[in-house]
Amino acid sequence: MIKEFALDPEAITSSYREFCYFTEKFGVSQGRVISAFPRKWRKMVCESALREHQGKVEFSRIVERLNKLGGDIVFDTGRPSGDGSQAWIDRALAEHARRPFAAIISATAIDHPDVLQKDEIDEENPRFRSARQRAVPRTAKALVGCAGFLIRHARIIKIVDPHFDLAKPRYLRPLEQIASLLQGNQATVEIHRSDEIAEDELIRRFRQYAPLLPAGVKMQLHLYEKTQMHNRFILTERGGLIYGVGLCDNEDGGGAPDEEVILMETEIRDARWNHYSKALPVASWP
Repeated sequence: MIKEFALDPEAITSSYREFCYFTEKFGVSQGRVISAFPRKWRKMVCESALREHQGKVEFSRIVERLNKLGGDIVFDTGRPSGDGSQAWIDRALAEHARRPFAAIISATAIDHPDVLQKDEIDEENPRFRSARQRAVPRTAKALVGCAGFLIRHARIIKIVDPHFDLAKPRYLRPLEQIASLLQGNQATVEIHRSDEIAEDELIRRFRQYAPLLPAGVKMQLHLYEKTQMHNRFILTERGGLIYGVGLCDNEDGGGAPDEEVILMETEIRDARWNHYSKALPVASWP
């Protein structure tokens, strides 16, 4: 549900108004992020703005706004910076060939099917358009796939569902999908659920799954009174999603065939993240 774009620093610095117009269209909650490519992307934006507006208030306004862009807008996915002696567009095209972006947004026209000129950027452009809400089949792959971009680049993943129970395959399969996305990562998967089942029994059920976690991935169990929980989420440091039915699949049948998944607004995600960061875990593995 989230598209990563390479954005030419020179495409957004001709004016403060242009800078705001472009950057306000990005953010995890918008379903689009600006790739932190190359790693000195912010410095390149400053340099471009300085060339355009040296000695003018416009420069300081752009820099001030740039410094406010959080990691949910300028998103670091660990890409290498490429050959620093090359022009930005050549580096972006080389990186796109290695690991594709959703598209490359350029300051100038480039004859390439995956390059959009900055004047082409609006919600009517199918390459730029994003889906902030989606109905998906209730398979483990589809449910987790909506959050895949966030999970692959997260250090902490909070699974919030009052009934999440690894003794039931419909919950185990989504967790296995999450684990598969974390291969080679250092991360912690936190399960936040209700205490409607005895604590020692829940710990026993979760402990059985712990040996299947990828190396470097930890799991924690957090419990709450049943009356304190209702909505279902996947939360990470830089974004989150709301799940209408829950974080269980319907691959065995007998339940709702589809699920509605919604990208969370930043303020709501922050509030839920803070709420589910207060309680200490009742158990951790390994």
